Formats: sequence, structure tokens, C-alpha cells
Amino acid sequence: MAAVVSWYGPLIDLSAAAGHVGGFVQLLASVRRVLPHQEQNAATGRTYHRVILEVGDDTRSSFSVSLWSNTTSSTIIAGDVLLLQNIKIVEFRNGLEGRAAQMSAVQILMNSKDLVQSEVLGIDEFIINCKVGNATRSKLRRVSEWIVHTKRTHAENHQQVISKNWKERMKNDSADFFSISELLPQSKPCNLNISASISKIVLMGSLGPETKGQLSVIEKHTLNGHNDIIYKPFMMYVQDQTGQVPVLVKNKVAEALFSNINADDVSECYKSRHCMLVDTCESGQSSISGMLDGTGKTGTAKRKRTKRKLDFHLIWLIVMKCLLNQGKNSPFCIQISVNPGKNVEDGRFELVSLTMPIP
Repeated sequence: MAAVVSWYGPLIDLSAAAGHVGGFVQLLASVRRVLPHQEQNAATGRTYHRVILEVGDDTRSSFSVSLWSNTTSSTIIAGDVLLLQNIKIVEFRNGLEGRAAQMSAVQILMNSKDLVQSEVLGIDEFIINCKVGNATRSKLRRVSEWIVHTKRTHAENHQQVISKNWKERMKNDSADFFSISELLPQSKPCNLNISASISKIVLMGSLGPETKGQLSVIEKHTLNGHNDIIYKPFMMYVQDQTGQVPVLVKNKVAEALFSNINADDVSECYKSRHCMLVDTCESGQSSISGMLDGTGKTGTAKRKRTKRKLDFHLIWLIVMKCLLNQGKNSPFCIQISVNPGKNVEDGRFELVSLTMPIP
């Protein structure tokens, strides 16, 4: 396609990236995989978080784009169609990739749910509503048609394999595992099993000043006049070799995820330990004797009680660290409830259970 020049740089096909090395361009492409990435600055020692996208369009099926980790990039999932603006094309490891700069912008023109609906209602319905220029709309149409064609080809090939092995499939159907790329296009509510690792856990919403000094993963919940301590809903990002998807986790499932440690026990142990540390600091002493009163008796009794009781907060932290130890863990067996009628943040993908595979 002819490059369309604007303040954001020319809109180019991915196949034309080699002609724009060192320059800033616009890319309109479909996300194939989302991989979180962490790198360290050798000079300052600071750690930077980036998101690596593998994208494709009708001219090139695979191209890497590196984005800074922020609110927008954290909501991107495989299947989304993006307009990436002010992306610098650079040479990297004997190849090319796009890199975001401070002035870069990302727009999600169509999400994976829109693409599923477009197969029923038609692509025109969604493209007309996109507030973009004619050249961008034309590119969007071509990318959308390429996605639909690719999905149909993949489905036909997959169906041929199933038809050849239908007897074996019927026997093992309950143990079937799907990839994340197969999870995203589901158009009907269902529960699916995937084999994947946990890349990160993110709390829903932002923390206000009133939560400062409190354990932010839990909250008070009032039901029928009773105050219960529960886990806040959070997003657990799971990934396999085909991509990454955010999965909503709610209180009861979170409790099972954290080895059946309920939020009330975590909160009580956290507060108890936090109070001891505060008392120690206020006394001006860093030794254990800082927890004792004038006679030494009360503090000793407290310390004995603390020793006898399990520190559920510490156990919870260890469990959390083990879950996120992606490089050393085998993939987990994760069952996910898929509700295509919801947005990702509202629970389009919700955790049902997580188990460790038995060798």
C-alpha cells in the first residue's frame, strides 16, 4: 500500500518495515501474542517493564512491537486489532522490530469480541463506526478480512484432524486442553481447560489514599449486617506459547488459589505483625526486647502466642511467590469460564480452578 503520511508518521504495511529503519511510522495490525518483558538498565540498576506484542497483517504474519507497560498496554489481548502510532522501526537481533517512544500512541480499533461478532453481522458494520481516515479504514478492512480468512483456514484444518481421530478424541475429551489462541475466539459460554503459567497478578482499580498502610489485596464486605474480610477481585495474567490473557479471580476462587487460606486469617496475621513492628520502632529498639513492657512479662506472653500461631500472611506471601515463579514452575492446569458477552475487565474470562499437574 502507498504510505499515508501524518504527524504520527506514515501508515505502512508490515512488509514495508525494512524501508523505514530509524524512522517513526504507524502500524495497523492484529495481535497474535502478548508477552510481558522485564529489562534492567545496566547503568542505573532500575528495572523497566515492557510488553512485547507479536502482531500480523495481510502482508506479514509475524512482527514484534515493544511497548511500555501502562494502563492501555495491560488491557491488550491476542485477537485485538491495534493502530500503533509513532512507532520507531529499529534493527534488533539480526531482524526488525517496532519500539514505542514517549510520544507513541496505541488505539484498540477492534477487540477480539468485535471480531467474533463481525463473523455473524459482517465486517462493514464495525468498520463504518471506526472514527478513522479513509486510508486507515481501508487498511482495517484488509486486516479484518485477513483475520477471518486465517481463522476459517485454521478451523478447517483442525476439523480434518478431528475427523480422522474422532474415536480417540471421544475417549480423551474430558482431558482436552486448549491453547490461549483457541480460548479467545470462543463465541458461546463455556468452561475450558488450558495449560499455562502465571505471568503477573494485578489488582482491579487504583488504590486511594484511604488504603495506605493497609493490606491492599483484601477488603471489608458487609452482608446482612455482618462484616466479612474477603479477597478483592484481581486479574491474573496467564500465558502459554500462543499468547497471554487476563483472567478475573474472585474471593472464593482466590481462597482456593492461595491454598485455602482465607482473607480473614491473612488480615489478622498481617495486622498483628504490623503492630509489633510499629511498637518496636516507637520504642526505639531494634531487638526482640523492644516488644517487651516494663516488667518483661506481657511482651514475653505475646511472643509465645505468636510462635504458636501460624503466620498466615507469611504463608500467603510464599504461595504467591511460588505461583509467580514462572521460570521454574511447570505449567498449571487452569479451568476458565468464558463469557463472550462480557468485556475482559468484567469477567469475560474468569478463573474456575487451578491445579498442579501430577508427573
